[in-house]
Amino acid sequence: MTDCRCRPLVAATIALILVTAARAGAQALPSRPVELAGGQVVVSGTVSASIADDDSPGYFNFTDYEHSALRLFSAAITAAWQPAARLAVLADVRTENLDTPRVYAAYLRVRPWAGRAVDIQAGRIPPSFGAFARQGYALDNPVIGYPLAYQYLTTLRADALPASADDLLAQRGRGWRVRYPIGDRTPRAGVPLVSAFRWDTGIQVRVGTRPIEATAAVTLGTLSNPRTTSENGGVQISGRLAARPTAGFLLGISAARGPYVTREATAALPARASAGTPTQRAFGVDAEYSRGHWLVRGEVVFSSWSVPAVDAPPITGRLDALGAWVEGRYRVTPRVYLSARADHLGFSKLAGTLFGGRPTPWDAAVTRLEAGGGYYVLRNVVARGVYQRNWRDGGRPTRRHFVAAQLVYWF
Repeated sequence: MTDCRCRPLVAATIALILVTAARAGAQALPSRPVELAGGQVVVSGTVSASIADDDSPGYFNFTDYEHSALRLFSAAITAAWQPAARLAVLADVRTENLDTPRVYAAYLRVRPWAGRAVDIQAGRIPPSFGAFARQGYALDNPVIGYPLAYQYLTTLRADALPASADDLLAQRGRGWRVRYPIGDRTPRAGVPLVSAFRWDTGIQVRVGTRPIEATAAVTLGTLSNPRTTSENGGVQISGRLAARPTAGFLLGISAARGPYVTREATAALPARASAGTPTQRAFGVDAEYSRGHWLVRGEVVFSSWSVPAVDAPPITGRLDALGAWVEGRYRVTPRVYLSARADHLGFSKLAGTLFGGRPTPWDAAVTRLEAGGGYYVLRNVVARGVYQRNWRDGGRPTRRHFVAAQLVYWF
């Protein structure tokens, strides 16, 4: 359970969030995007605040921006300028925990042909892989946490490499603070399978809307390490095909491939290292079904990284990871809903001299259950509360529980 010393704080925070939301309702907060310049410019925003117990030293909810997804203040402003019928400029600026604002998205959208569902987008663009990062999830997330495949930090890094299987196995369950002998030797956080907190830079083509939509992109970074500039001279190719065969049902498949290790890290490899460019390959399947008061979503993400073999015991084969989650939401009334998510992240096995020489998953498997509910104080103000439980096959600690509350406002 949550540390008893923190229970009064969590309870008081939940009460404060609900009181604040109730008062906000009386003041009639803006509830729709702001239009400027005769409708050519549309500005919208989202503000969310989450509170929970401290996640250290387990860091189960740590993100690649080194914040806990359950202890997070986030503010975002999104603007769209449409100077012509088939031309638009879109930007999204965000801050987390009052850090320096960063550009989350900034891209140009061109629709070459009138009457045809074809878009070309260039800049820091929306993802072409998977379902979770493509949605406005501060608004649409039925719980507070993020799926493990999109948030949990593995023990792989883009700027540093292990020299042997023992180097990798020694870091199991320590994705928030990883250190390797090749490349940058400073202890830093690892990468997730797919980053939900950063978008990549490149060119994207989207064709179709319903019942079939196809998206493809060429970007400078990879799913686990999105970039604004190229760090290795390579590019990632990604794509997604989505179908809506019937009302309320969506099925999508995705794939991506690209080099994920920086030029500095590969340049530090000794001459005895095996040849080949370290790459990340990924495949995903997602589905969504809604009917009446029910909404159910699920996704499976498979990611595979290649790592050069340097010293004995060598890293043989690719390092695989499989993340799978399913979530559901049930609306009890127009204002009240119940929700839950079940989540697991597993890893392929690797043999070294550690753990008695037995083949062992190269990172510690993680399982998460999260359940709770929400209350719409206003149409655009929702208060949420959840209980989250985590298990991990390695690292310290191996189990953590959290009670979390969140308030989200958007216009």
